[in-house]
Amino acid sequence: MKLSKNRKWVVLSLVAALCLGLLSACGGKSESGVNSPEASAENGGKEGEVTLRFMTWDSGQTLQPYQNAINAFMEKHPNIKVKVESVPDNYDQKLLTSLASETAPDVFMAWNYPLYVPGGALEDMQTWADKDNYDLAKYYPILMDYMKYDGKLWGLPTTYSTRAIYYNKKLFDDAGVPYPKDGWSWDEFVDTVQKLTKPGQYGFIMTPDDVMTMQPYVWSNGGDMVSEDGKQIDGVLNSPENVKAFTFLKQLYDASSKINSAGKFSTNNGLESFQTGQIAMFDNGMWPLGDILKEGKLDLGTVTHPLPEGGSLKGIIHTSGYSMPKSGKNKEAAWELIKFMSGEEGIKIITANKFAFSPVISVDKENGYATDPYLEAFAKELEGSDKLIASMRNEKWSEAEDMIRAGVQAIFYSNADIEKTLGEAAKQAQDVLK
Repeated sequence: MKLSKNRKWVVLSLVAALCLGLLSACGGKSESGVNSPEASAENGGKEGEVTLRFMTWDSGQTLQPYQNAINAFMEKHPNIKVKVESVPDNYDQKLLTSLASETAPDVFMAWNYPLYVPGGALEDMQTWADKDNYDLAKYYPILMDYMKYDGKLWGLPTTYSTRAIYYNKKLFDDAGVPYPKDGWSWDEFVDTVQKLTKPGQYGFIMTPDDVMTMQPYVWSNGGDMVSEDGKQIDGVLNSPENVKAFTFLKQLYDASSKINSAGKFSTNNGLESFQTGQIAMFDNGMWPLGDILKEGKLDLGTVTHPLPEGGSLKGIIHTSGYSMPKSGKNKEAAWELIKFMSGEEGIKIITANKFAFSPVISVDKENGYATDPYLEAFAKELEGSDKLIASMRNEKWSEAEDMIRAGVQAIFYSNADIEKTLGEAAKQAQDVLK
């Protein structure tokens, strides 16, 4: 049985009280809570030296760009050492526990602010920006919206990526199918999927598992999953616009995915199978692009999402922020690290080699990724991006999404009536938000 978010914080607060009692008995801190020179000496540090803990979900190759920037920061600030903590599994759970017990890292990457904020353990970053006269206007406005919740600013942006459709040119050539072009229609997409699907090969994989990635298709037709304020699902999810969008998504599933066992290609939206030539097209962010190009095994193309008749391109954004805990003991140093990582100097290092787009507009333009033949489609997806994903609008969305996913599964797997099923799912999901 899942605990509600509020009950989770009650439990974690009890854990915090026990941990604080143990910490106070251990000593090694000054009354202000800042590391004392004596404590630093005991740990082999130098007087005046600060060690920051930096936590991220990245590991391996995806961690390296951030490590490169951290190394540059430490060279520039020899009195600040940064210890990187990579937590690729159960990140949210571990972060929430550390926040509740006041043992959170000095700086951490965060994306789901509606989940973290209600516990009251995050530092309001607007205070630090105001104190430093830090220019927040240098970032894309939509990205700054992702850093906010409940009217406050909780982080500075890391990087961002939109999503686009990757396609394998060889499989298109073998089938005699022309390459897709930006602005292609839903009907053209379904027709292309059908032509590229044959025994052992799939034109595209459409599963009901990942409701989040369905949002660009819904938005492009004028629909949404939840109201802008995050409070209303009934009447929004089951709108006529969404009935049309899910009719299209069901056509995609029937054109290819239905011959797969459920969930067979749900991992990473079929990335591995795309790389081995089993899937002709797949929907993803720009993160795999560098590795695919480096391997040089695929003749690759990218294109924007298809559009319904009369629709407009509404890209989905993946981004995260650098945040710090309210209980942090090295906030001044933590703020310096955040400014560097999110600012011009650090972000140039992180976004090198086409790893991701820069949230700083000037650096994004300097990188020139919008004119790169592989990244142009992703850049176009940003132009029409004006909505937050549903999970950023309500702290209970993950529970509501479970109800919606069950409805989509019934539509895809069992041919359930789309209008009726969306209506039932909307009412069940609405009850979760009460």
